[in-house]
Amino acid sequence: MTKIKKTEKNLLPLIKGPVTGDVPLETLDQIQEPARKDTLSVIKIPVTGDVPLEVLDVVLKLASIEAVYHQADIDLVTNTKDKLIEQLEDELLLAHLDVKRITTEQKELKNKLNLANQELTDLSYTERIINTLRDPLIVMDKDLKVMRCTSGFYNKFKVTETETEGHYLFDLGNQQWNIPELRYLLESILPEKKIVIDFEVTHVFPEIGRKVMSLNASQLDKVNGGQLILLDIKDITEKRKIEDGLAEIELLFQESKDRLQLAVDAAGLGTWDYNTLTGELISDSRCNEMFGLLPLDEMDYDHFIRKIHEDDRGHLDEILKQALNGVNMGEYEEDFKTVETPDKKFKWIKFKGKAYFNSEGLAYRLVGTTLDITVQKMLDQATKELLKKKDDFMSIASHELKTPITVLKASLQMLNRMKDNPTNMLARLIEQANKSMDKVTTLIENLLNTNKLNEGQLHLNKTSFIIAEMIADCCQHIRVAGEYSIITDGDKNLMVYADVNRIDQVVINFVNNAIKYAPASKEIHAKIEKINNVVKVSVSDKGPGIPPEKIPYLFDRYYRADSSGMQYSGLGLGLYISAEIIKKHDGKIGVDSEIGKGATFWFTLPLS
Repeated sequence: MTKIKKTEKNLLPLIKGPVTGDVPLETLDQIQEPARKDTLSVIKIPVTGDVPLEVLDVVLKLASIEAVYHQADIDLVTNTKDKLIEQLEDELLLAHLDVKRITTEQKELKNKLNLANQELTDLSYTERIINTLRDPLIVMDKDLKVMRCTSGFYNKFKVTETETEGHYLFDLGNQQWNIPELRYLLESILPEKKIVIDFEVTHVFPEIGRKVMSLNASQLDKVNGGQLILLDIKDITEKRKIEDGLAEIELLFQESKDRLQLAVDAAGLGTWDYNTLTGELISDSRCNEMFGLLPLDEMDYDHFIRKIHEDDRGHLDEILKQALNGVNMGEYEEDFKTVETPDKKFKWIKFKGKAYFNSEGLAYRLVGTTLDITVQKMLDQATKELLKKKDDFMSIASHELKTPITVLKASLQMLNRMKDNPTNMLARLIEQANKSMDKVTTLIENLLNTNKLNEGQLHLNKTSFIIAEMIADCCQHIRVAGEYSIITDGDKNLMVYADVNRIDQVVINFVNNAIKYAPASKEIHAKIEKINNVVKVSVSDKGPGIPPEKIPYLFDRYYRADSSGMQYSGLGLGLYISAEIIKKHDGKIGVDSEIGKGATFWFTLPLS
C-alpha cells in the first residue's frame, strides 16, 4: 500500500491496495485536489490483477470527483452551524447587556430612594433644631433666598414669615438687610472659606435702631448636590457698649497710671506695697536703690526696718504701726536716715503713704512712696548755716562799721568845734578821721568785691609787672609807720602777667593778717620764687600759728580765725576774696602753719 501525504498546501488522498505496473508521475499529480485543512480523505480502491493505466486514470479521476463533492457537503454543514452559533452568541450578548442595564437602573432608583429618605430625615431633624433655637438664624439657598428662619429672628427684627421666607435676603424689609459688609461676607468671603466666625457688622435698622451684630456663616453642601447657607446673628450691642465703656475706663485708667508714673519718675519717687496679711513687701528699683539694694533684690518688712538708721528705726516702726491701727486715717509721713554705708555716709528718705482697711477694719495693705531728700537736707542744713552766717555777718558788719564811723563822727564833731580856734589836736583828729574813713572804705570795698564775685563780674586788667616792685609799693605805708618791717627775698626781677591791682590786694591782705594775728612778730617775710612754670609768692610771720582743724576753713566766706579766745575785727571776707582773685588768674592759694612757729600764706601765678 502506498501513502500519499498532504503537503503544506495540499491534502493528498491516501490510496491503499496493490498496484502493478508503473504509475506515471503526472497521474499522481492529478489527484492532488484541494481539501479542508482539518480533513484528510482516504479512498480505498480494490484492485485485482493488472490494471491498465487508462482505467487507473479514470478511477483516480472519479475518486477525486467524489472527494470534492464529499468535502463540499462537509463545508456547507459546517458553515451553517457556525452561523447559527454566531447568531445565538449575538443574541445572548444583547440579552446580557439588557440585564446589566436593568440592574444598573434598579441600583440608581434605590440610591435615589435612599437619598430622598435621608433628605426627609435631615429636613425633619433640621426643622426640629430650628424650632428649638431662640437666637436669630437664617437658612438660605445658594442664591441667598431665605428658606427658613428661627422665631428668634422674627422677634428680634420685628418681621413675619410671610414677608421673609421665599424672598432674597437683601430685599427684606425695604432692603434694610442690604448692608455692604454683609454682602461682602456672603458674596466674597463665605464662598471661599465655607465658614466665617464672629464677623462684626454695625447697622441702623428703621424699627429697632442701631445694632452691633456678630455674624457666623456656614456654607453646607446637600447630598443631592445643592447648597445651604446658615447665617447666625448675635446681637452684641449691649455687650459692645459695656466693652466700649470698660475700654474707655481702661484707657482713662491707663492714662492716669501713665501720668502718675511720669510724675513719680519726674519727682524721683520710689514706690512700695506691703501686704500685711501675707507679709509680702514689693518695692520698685528706685526704692531699692535708695536702701542700697540691687533692682531685683527682694525685701521683707524686717529687712526694710533693719535698713533704717538706728536713730530713727524705732520711731518709724511705731509710726507705721499706728497707721495700721487707723491713727490719722491710716496716713503717715516721716523723714528718716538710712543705715550708714561703708564710707560713713547715709541717705535721708521721706516716707509717705496710707494704710487700707477691709470691711472689718483690718489693715490689709500699706502702700507708700520714698523720696531721696539727702540733697534737700544738705541744702536745708547749708541754708541754716548760711542764715546763721548772715546773722553773724550782719552783727559783725554793723559792729565793724559802727566803730570807725563812731570815731569818724567824733573826730568831725571835734574838728567842727575848733574850726574857728584850731589847736595842736587838729592834726591828730584829721589823722584819726582818715584812718576811720580808710577802715570804712576797706569794709565797703570788701562787700562790693564779694558781690562782684557772686555775680561773676570781677574782671581782670592784666599787664606785665615785676612782683618785687609791686610788693614794695603796696607795703610802703607799713614801712613808713615804722612798727613792722617787710623783708623781701628771692628772685626780685621775676616778672608776671596779671592784674597788678588785684594781686596788690592779695598781698596786702596777707600782710595785714600777719600783723593782725601775729602782732608780736615785727618782721614779715615776703618770698618770690620760680617753680617750674609758675611763680610762687609767700608771706610769713613768726606768730602763734593756726590750729590744723581751722586751716580748711580759712578761705571760706565770713570765716574769721581766732587764737586763744581773742576776737579780731573784720568781716571774714579778705581771704575769701583773695582766693577768688587767684582762681581768676588760674593760680593756687594756700597756707602752711605749725603751732608756735607762725604761718605762711602763699599763692602761685602762671608765668605765661
